Amino acid sequence: MVQNVSRAAFPGAFFVFNVSLLLAVGAYIGRDTLLPPEHPGAAVFLVVALAGYAALYLLPAWLLSAACHRWLSPAVARGLAVALASATLLLLLVDSQIHTLYGFHINGFVWNLLVTPGGIDSMGGGDGTLITVAAVALMVVALEAGLMALIVRRPGRRRWRWLVAALLLCMVGERLAYGLSDLSGYRPVLNAARAVPFYQPATFEGLARDLGYAPPPREQWSLSADGPLNYPLHPLRAPAGAPSPNVLFLVSESLRADMLTPEIMPNLWRFAQRHGRRYSDHMSGGNGTRMGIFSLFYGLPGNYWFPFRESRRPPVLVSELLRRGYRPGLFTSARFSYPEFDQTVFATVPSSAMVSDDEGPGWRRDRRNVDRLLDFIGADRERPFFGFMFFESPHARYYFPEESVIRPDYLRELNYATMDVHQDMPGIFNRYINSVHHLDQQLGRVLDRLERDGRLDDTLVVITGDHGEEFMEHGRWGHNSEFHDEQVRVPLVLAGPGVPGGVVTAPTSHLDVAPTLLGLLGVGNPPVDYAVGQPLDRATAERYRLAASWDAVAYLGPRYKVAMPMNAGGLGEMAVVGAGDEPVADRDQVMLRVRDRLVAVLRDMSRFYRH
Repeated sequence: MVQNVSRAAFPGAFFVFNVSLLLAVGAYIGRDTLLPPEHPGAAVFLVVALAGYAALYLLPAWLLSAACHRWLSPAVARGLAVALASATLLLLLVDSQIHTLYGFHINGFVWNLLVTPGGIDSMGGGDGTLITVAAVALMVVALEAGLMALIVRRPGRRRWRWLVAALLLCMVGERLAYGLSDLSGYRPVLNAARAVPFYQPATFEGLARDLGYAPPPREQWSLSADGPLNYPLHPLRAPAGAPSPNVLFLVSESLRADMLTPEIMPNLWRFAQRHGRRYSDHMSGGNGTRMGIFSLFYGLPGNYWFPFRESRRPPVLVSELLRRGYRPGLFTSARFSYPEFDQTVFATVPSSAMVSDDEGPGWRRDRRNVDRLLDFIGADRERPFFGFMFFESPHARYYFPEESVIRPDYLRELNYATMDVHQDMPGIFNRYINSVHHLDQQLGRVLDRLERDGRLDDTLVVITGDHGEEFMEHGRWGHNSEFHDEQVRVPLVLAGPGVPGGVVTAPTSHLDVAPTLLGLLGVGNPPVDYAVGQPLDRATAERYRLAASWDAVAYLGPRYKVAMPMNAGGLGEMAVVGAGDEPVADRDQVMLRVRDRLVAVLRDMSRFYRH
């Protein structure tokens, strides 16, 4: 009979009390949203989300303890419950301090840095920190043990099942609230969600579009400085007579660096020789389109993508161009809505200035959009223009017209279902080369027009790729998978007023482009006010670069690459290789060598969060 009473009182009541403890820790993390509640709806959402997530955090511990209680013994189950609940509460307490210091939650990058020997010391900790953590851990275990003892002494059925039902409603409610806020661009709720440790967003955009709902135009979104970002650190300063040349970005999908040769890209090669400055050791800020374009315009690593998207905050480069009255004309042979550049890079550009063409093969779309871009460039010479063109020709499956063939030994039909990835790869690579040659033909049309109309004297031209493309050089095909050179190394050509000619061999990055352009536009702020990158021509051989994927950030140093997962689920996953992607003999020794630089990376990744 006593055993049945014990089972009735445990583990439910113990975990209900722990939900309250975790809710309190979560409220501390999200205190900026809750106190004072500037947006009451966001504050209510945060409380509801924290309650639901507190239950989720404890669910594994509850299930394991309940199973132990049923099949082993109540005493063992109680001990397991105390241990697991203590570990969960400690994890949230550590996360609260990480969030206070760096503006984001525990992730693989932070975890690997903490467990690297000397990592805590290099982050400003030491023996005192370890002693404090140990003392807090003992206090938490004592608290949980006391709570369990109190519950065991007061047996009886609790009406905690009603609370479980309420928590389930909280989970459903926060899913709906976030999804609807994402559709409507209601930023207070989107920003509040970032305070929830390990939050997983729910979006309904695809379903809404299928049902005929159109999200509100971007120009209706407000740009107040709420949310987790402190960006820029100081308002931009530019004198009244600052130069205002035209700005034109010509960016290609999947354009790897070794494609810029006289044979494959003769037009761009010739242009770089005659008018431009070519950067021969240049890397994208990502191995995919999303992070590559983000880093190019913001000068920030990809971990910032998520709060910038939720805040609908454009880069200062675009904001400055629009503030000066530039005439925008943006053209993509893909979509501006996926990836969500209409909510980040171009969040405040009027919809009427953004043209998407995603009908038919990429090379046809590129030809049509080049026609549109040339019409845009020639339409008005009284106002400076801000132009952007995204080319799709080199996107898999690498389509091209017959007149673009320079490698005739290409795979005639690329069928994903029947292809042999190893046997067919040489023919696939030749398809890619032909598609890049077509890209060059379209770039040539634009560059010839600029030269013929005399626009190179008043137009800053940036030509690059969003990322590279791998063809099984290291066992991968495509991009978005690894930080191999083939996936992150891209060409960069810069031309225009104030840009000297020549070739730069120092290591440069997409993160350096925005600081370079803003300097040429007369902005007086130091780059640290708005970017992690630096002007391109200040690059040194010993610098490190950063690249990101959806869930990882990579340190790309002069001797080693270290890829750290940004998601909490990848705490143990870490890739360490040499700078040329060669294996390393001792990963732990490499981590020791680059430890201080990884601490600097962590600071780069948190510089523009509110602390």
